[in-house]
Order: sequence, then structure tokens, then C-alpha cells
Amino acid sequence: MKFKPAAITLVAIATSGFLAGCGGDRLAASETKAETKPAETVAAPSCAAGIWFCEDFESGSAARWEANPVGAGATIGTANGKLALQQEGENHFLRYDAGSSKGVAAVVSDAAFAAVEGRKTADYYVEARIKPISNTTNNKFVCLLGRYQDVNNWYGGCLNVQNGASSKVEFHKANAGKWFRARQFSARVIKNDVWYKLRLEMKGSALNFYIDDDLVGTASDTSVTGAGKIGFWLDNRSFAVDDIVVGDANVKPSLLSLEPVGAWSAEVGGADREVKVSASTQDGSADDFSVTSSNPQVVSVNRDGNSTVLHAAGAGTAVVSYVSGSNPKLSKTVEADIEPAFVQAEESYGKLADRLSPAADTHFAYVDTPLSIAFDDVPVLTGKGSLRIFRTADDKLVDVIKPAGETDAIGPSADGYYRGVAQALMRVDGKRLVVRPHAGKLEYATKYYVAIADGTLKGAKLAGKGFVGLGKKAGWEFTTRAAPKDNLTTLTVAQAGATADFRTLQGALNYAMQKVAKETPVTIRLANGTYTELLYLRGKDNVTIRGESRDKAVVEFDNYEALNSGSGSGVAKANTSSGGGRAVLLAEQSDLLTLERLTLKNSHLKINGVNNQAEVIFFNGSTQRLVARDMNFISRQDTLQLNAYSWFYNTLIAGDVDFIWGSAKAALFENSEIRTVVDSADATKGGYLVQARVTDAKDKGYVFLNSRLTREADVPDGSAELARSAGVPSFFDNVVYVNCRMDKHIDPAGWWINPIPNPADASAIAGWREFGSTALDGSPLTGANRVPAAHTLSEADAAPYLSRAQVFSAIGWNPQP
Repeated sequence: MKFKPAAITLVAIATSGFLAGCGGDRLAASETKAETKPAETVAAPSCAAGIWFCEDFESGSAARWEANPVGAGATIGTANGKLALQQEGENHFLRYDAGSSKGVAAVVSDAAFAAVEGRKTADYYVEARIKPISNTTNNKFVCLLGRYQDVNNWYGGCLNVQNGASSKVEFHKANAGKWFRARQFSARVIKNDVWYKLRLEMKGSALNFYIDDDLVGTASDTSVTGAGKIGFWLDNRSFAVDDIVVGDANVKPSLLSLEPVGAWSAEVGGADREVKVSASTQDGSADDFSVTSSNPQVVSVNRDGNSTVLHAAGAGTAVVSYVSGSNPKLSKTVEADIEPAFVQAEESYGKLADRLSPAADTHFAYVDTPLSIAFDDVPVLTGKGSLRIFRTADDKLVDVIKPAGETDAIGPSADGYYRGVAQALMRVDGKRLVVRPHAGKLEYATKYYVAIADGTLKGAKLAGKGFVGLGKKAGWEFTTRAAPKDNLTTLTVAQAGATADFRTLQGALNYAMQKVAKETPVTIRLANGTYTELLYLRGKDNVTIRGESRDKAVVEFDNYEALNSGSGSGVAKANTSSGGGRAVLLAEQSDLLTLERLTLKNSHLKINGVNNQAEVIFFNGSTQRLVARDMNFISRQDTLQLNAYSWFYNTLIAGDVDFIWGSAKAALFENSEIRTVVDSADATKGGYLVQARVTDAKDKGYVFLNSRLTREADVPDGSAELARSAGVPSFFDNVVYVNCRMDKHIDPAGWWINPIPNPADASAIAGWREFGSTALDGSPLTGANRVPAAHTLSEADAAPYLSRAQVFSAIGWNPQP
């Protein structure tokens, strides 16, 4: 256990001036205050064998650390927060409360780090326990620094904790006074007010980043080669830090990882869960591990090599623990919640025909139809139980839908790819319980019946009786329609009550991918209505989706980063449970996708404490083309993510932060409205319209022609920027506005320069540019207050952006209205 000092008080530290290394057990208690000792009385803590440097703050002093260092020529900000010692129980740690600026928050003093620097090697690791802390500023990053030369040159392993939680970790670097977000990786969700063990490992050009002894990211870089020092950097993110250790980069941590990760919800008699274990020792060789269940009567465990199988033996809860063989302090757990076995209810409830969809005994049910049942009052989901679909002929179970924690595999495409997503398949809509079967479970021309477990709903009544579940005796039985013919090139989609080929847009897309040749044009006609679904299109060219009317044919879904992490891509297996990304529509490798006269909407409203990136569409490809005419694309953060080529004509794009972004070769927005909406988490904020991540400096990037930049009524003046940079050296910020009208929410400075764009100074053919910008009333904007990094084009320089043919000249494409 750490040494317990005398009673102490909290003291801010002047500016400028439970790891193996040191530390031990923690005791939770109310927070008290800590007083620093005079610097001359502070002795370095005793480090464990093999550790080059350690700091646990049990001296009651932070005299070995310098807060808010400054440096000449830095363009990446100077931190202005406060550093202080704090205590919880017998444990002391350092806390940094963010100010208004990003920058280096603290670095170790030269004297304290002299022994490490004296080793004359830059190949070392730095570990620390770090806790991101909520604060009221626009908060995002906290980074553990290594090879710190000065404020202008360092490497950082960073947590991206925007909006309080994220599944992103990143490598950052400062080089020659410029800040770069060098690499980004997906990881488990990182939350505020939780301690994480971070490790930044540097060996030559190889960089490795670990969270809680899990390797989450690797990169290679040669920009910063000297040993330097260690420290911490932040972008308006308060944090606490403790138990800092530095050692030889050749000494690896013991590793223990589980796949899949996370809690397990199941029921007695349901499918087992296989958990694969990867374990290694410090020298990288294979390690052993142990596995035990806290309650074998609830969850029993069988092990076969590195594979373990969890079996739901009885109702209740249990914790399955995995412990490293070489490091008993390294462990991982699976929390299990097991429900009782499913039993079909015997209650019949009388005649239910008018309450059911599909109707009882119908022979024309759609294989892609949602199921619904109307109760006497508003039902309440308990989070337990399930709805089940059985094949009538042999009582075979074909689908189990849970009220929470569901995943689905959308598709497949012609080449066998699926989009794996987490999504709610059971919801309450008024007095109706609405359930969407898993994709592809229902077959054509087949008879099914529906059952619902007792306990799925709370306090519900059905036909005047208390609801105790639904079984075969209740008579909810239907037969699906015969399969449509192959090679139909016009498909119709409509909701219940209307005749159509499909009940969902995805049903029609599946048909187009699977039943029609790749090059053959297909038109899908979408009737008015609101279709709540996620969409996937892959490898099918020349698909047109045409709505009955722009505002009344609506496809929407509440999808976002904290639910389905990443931009998304298809995978070549049907049982995927993730990877499909946060967009409503994922379209990949599909040329000449045309969207006309409908609304695509991501209905997600920002929630404090989660990552809220929420695209409407991710159009992914290299040479493929997207056309959007007379469309509405509505979301908040990251509305459009675009690669390859796209043309938006007479179209509304609405969002608040980076809501047009990606690695487009050329994306043209012509005669369109770019609307900044009120931030649903903070109405005082504006945002950024574009974040270009163009990969070739010669590409046109994002072009806005004869368009209007508007806002919702409550968006403040001067609160929105035309673009901001990703800060990644390999991306080019090619964005140009030509003859566009702009409302007063656009900041007179125009562009957000933190981080610095690439190129740092725009030219006639690259970077941030404008020509002919006016106010909404048509009066010219002088551009006198625009940032120096931007460039005002001459009339001659603007010529390559004045028509569709010119913007898409690289591929000889001239789409027409």
C-alpha cells in the first residue's frame, strides 16, 4: 500500500517552474485536500527493479512537474488550466482542470528525468493511470506524451473523449510547431470519470498504444527521434493522473484479451457463448490463463485450449473471470445475466384478427414485414423476454427477437457481404408492440406462428385480459407470399394496406443486389410513409431510389457512433454483430446510385456523455458516382460522408458539426441549401460545415456552387465556420465556395484554423478557397476578415469550378438535372 502522509490541503501548482513501478492498493473514500511540501524536501519515490522512472505523488508534492510550459513558435496553443494535488482515501494523484486553450498541460522536470535521458536511448515506454473528467468547455482529447522535446515536438497516445464518451483512440504528434492527428483507431468505449491504464511505447519508428494492457493501436513515424521527456497534452479535457512509470521499450506487458468482449445476456436452453482468449507473457510468448465462474449453477464454463464455452445452466447472474498465468493482477471478466427457459403461454385471448399485422390466417404476408400487435393500453417493455417465430409445419424455431441488445446482419450483397449492426428490433409505438424479424429469417410461401414470452411486457392487457405471454394457441399465424420473379427492373415499396413488391426499402435493395445483374438499371419507387430502417447497398450499379414526394417519403433511423462504431463496411459472413457503422445508408462499390425526391434522416439527437457522430449516408468507393436530386439529408453531426464522386442538385443538407466530410475526389453541391441546425446538446454552439480528408492534392475535393448557406432560427451569428481541418498530414483540405450566399451565422473569419489546414496557405488549386461570396440578400462579402490560410480566387482561377463538366473533368462526367 502507498505511504500515507500527514494531513494535507489542496494547493495549486505554479506554472513554469498501480503499476509495477510504484504504488499499490487503492481505498475509495471522500475526497480530501493535499498540501505540497517544499521542493527541497521531496525525494523521488523508490521504483521497482527494471523501472527507469516512477511517480505516485505519495510524497504530497508535485515539485517534479511543470505546468503549462510555453515555447516559441508554437501554433497549437498554450494550455491555461490549473494543476493541483488531490487525495481519495489513502491515494494521492495529480489533477488538471482545463482552461480555455489546448496545449501541453504538464511535463516532468529536467532534473527529475535526467536519469532516463542519461541512458541515451529514445526506446522507452511511459505508462500512467489517467481519468478523463467532465468539464464545461468544448472538450475532446487527453494525451500521454513521450519523446517530448518542447511544446512543438512530441508524440502522444490520446483518448478522444468528445461529448463524454467515445470509442476512438488516436496517435497525435507535434512537429516543428504543428499539431497532427496522425492515426485513429476504434477501441472500447472510453468514458468520463473512469481510470484507465495507458501505455505509450516508442521503439525506433514503431509506436504502440495500450489501454488496460490491450494493444489498441500501432503506427510508424520518424518525426521525433530524441529521448526527450514525458508529459500530458489536452484539448480542453480535464483529467487526473497517477502511477507514472517509464521503462525499457523491449519489456512488454503481459497481455490478456477476450473475443467477443462485453456482458452476456441469455436464457436457459439458449445458445452457448464461445469466448476466445489471447494471452502472452512479457517476452511475447504464449501465456496460460485460468477461467472460473462465480456461480456454476448459473453459468458453467468448459475450456478447450484458448477457447472457452459459457453455458446458461440456470436463471440468475454470474461473473466469469479470466486471469493471466504470468501476471495474476491482470484479469478480464464477462458478466452474465441468464433468464429462465422460454415457455409458450396457454392463454388464447379470443379473437385477435383486427389487432395483428400481418393479420391472422393471411396468405399474403411479406417476408420483410414488421410484426405488430395492438394492446388495450400502452405496453411497457421490461428488457427481458422475447418474441419468437416458429415454422408451423414442424414447430421449428426460426427467429428469436429480444427487447434489448440485439444485432442484425443486413443483406447479403451478390458477393455475400453483410452489414452487421446493433439495433433495436422491438419497440412500442402507441398501444402497439412493433417487432422487426432478423434479416432473412422468413422464407417465401411458408406458414409461421408467433409467440411472446411472459414477462416481456409489464402491466399490459390484451382483449380485456392481463397479458401472460402469447403461444401457438393464441392463433397468430400467417403465410408469406410467393417469391417475386427474377430480373424485375422496377420495384415498389409501400407500407401495410397498400399493394407493393416489398414492405421495406432494404427488401427491395436485397432483391436488386441478389436477383438483377450488376449493370442492369433498377428503379425502386418508394411510397409516402416513414420507414424506420438501416440500409445497405453493395456492388450493384445503376440503382435509382425515387420517392413519391420529397417531404413525405422518409427513411430514418436513430444510429450513432456509441451504438455502431465507425464509418462501416460490409463483411463476408452472415453472423456478424458489428462493423456496419453509424450511417443510415451504407453504400459501397455501387456506381451511379441515384437518390431522388425523398428524405433520408438520421433521427439521433445528441446526448451528453456519448459520441454522437451520426451520418445519413456513407458513400464509399474509389471511382463510383452518386447522384442526389431534389433530396433532403438531415442529421446533426457528420450528415454526409463521401468518398469517390458525388453530385448534389437542388438538395438540402442539414447538420451542425463537420456535417459534410470524407475523402471525396470531387463532391459538387449545386443550387443546394447547406443548413446549420441548432446543436441539440448545446443551443449556444454553431459548428463547422466541412471537414475535407482529400487524399490527393490534385483532386477537386468539396465544391459548393450557386448554393445557400442557411441556419435554423436559433443558431447564433458568427458561430459556424466554412470548414475545419482534420489535422492529418496525409489529408488535403480542398474546399471551395463559388458564388454562394451566406447567412450571418458564418464567422467573418470564415475558416477554423486549429489545427492548421493542409496546405497551410491555400493556392488557386488547393486548400480553402472562395469566389463571389455574398450575403443572403446578394450583397458582396469583402472577405477582409478571412483567415490568412484561406485564398480568394480570381475569376480566371474560379473557372474550373463553374460547371459540372469542369468539376468532374477528371472522369469525363457531366450529369444532368
